[in-house]
Amino acid sequence: MDSETVAKARPDSAAEPGGRWIIWAVLGATAAVFWPVTHWIVVETVARAQIRQGFLILIMAAALVAWRQRRELRFLGDLGNPTLGLLTAAFALVGAAGALKWSLLVLPGFAFAMAGCLRALFGTKGYCYFRPLVAGFSALLVIILAFPLLDWPLRQLAGGGAAWVLNAVEIAPRLTLTGTPGDPQLILTVSGQNFLVATECNGFGLITSAALVAILAGGISGRRAWVVAALVPVALITGFAANVGRILVISLSAPFFPGRYHEMHEVAGTFALWAGLGFVVWLAWRPVADTKPACEARDATAAAPR
Repeated sequence: MDSETVAKARPDSAAEPGGRWIIWAVLGATAAVFWPVTHWIVVETVARAQIRQGFLILIMAAALVAWRQRRELRFLGDLGNPTLGLLTAAFALVGAAGALKWSLLVLPGFAFAMAGCLRALFGTKGYCYFRPLVAGFSALLVIILAFPLLDWPLRQLAGGGAAWVLNAVEIAPRLTLTGTPGDPQLILTVSGQNFLVATECNGFGLITSAALVAILAGGISGRRAWVVAALVPVALITGFAANVGRILVISLSAPFFPGRYHEMHEVAGTFALWAGLGFVVWLAWRPVADTKPACEARDATAAAPR
């Protein structure tokens, strides 16, 4: 096999300097098309603390991948068929969203665009390392959409779960529904003290952050896709249980910290967050012996001479 054949068979050969401007033009056009979605993500993330928490986890995961693979990552300028396929799918979804007047189609388009841009920048190997982040950002899009829909149901579940546990240990709580149909409020009464189960108590941030950690920790450490998928519901349950535990600690400890409710509330919340996420990391983070990404192995096999 001559050297020219070897170069063609290698999927991660760097782009020629003359062709890099084409790659940057494609990336710039993609960024311009998806700027409205990017702006929407930023606005929604800044507006809600629960979503900021998940976004911060994604940023830390990206930094972890970059640090772990710092010797492997380099600009390659890959505009091969897989990259073009991802970007074509992204632009096709944007076009379909406009034609069908269904703006939600832009969101999966954003995920395809992110995958295509990462592959264009870092080639097959780099894309494989960052692929869990694409899954994480896709989950973040779902999280942003789900927040307004799940706020009140999660508050009901959290308050009801805490009341069930208190009843089980023979502490008689009371749940009271107040407010208006447009702005319902849930009051948990424990030992004569009233606690508002507010939006901040719905556990949305903890539950969704646990799911993100399962996706990212499992994917980055090289777990199989079906294992990561199985870890997600476990993480959701863990996040819910940690949030109910937080409500129990706050409602039962409040009488012992008169005048220090805010501090006690923050300590309980911080402990629940780190305990829940730490447990999910312990479950999900299992680095495999073979660190070569599965998609890199598939591409290498496909590129090998017959």
